[in-house]
Amino acid sequence: MTVRVQLSHILRKYAPDYDHDTGILLEDADGWSVRRIMEHLAIPPEEVVTVIVNSYPATPASTVQDGDSVTLTKVIGGG
Repeated sequence: MTVRVQLSHILRKYAPDYDHDTGILLEDADGWSVRRIMEHLAIPPEEVVTVIVNSYPATPASTVQDGDSVTLTKVIGGG
């Protein structure tokens, strides 16, 4: 099984071959923290504003299991 990672548009610069439909599929990430996933993908922690695991708010310290879906976003405002 795998952990699926979805990135917001702004964070996709860290994954040049990012596929919006499938995201990034990480094999053997069971038990990893979201922080470890960000390190693995070379996404600076200060770039991530919101962490969602399986549609629920989470933190970088949250751990994931096989089959989980992780969404990392950075919100930019303007006006």
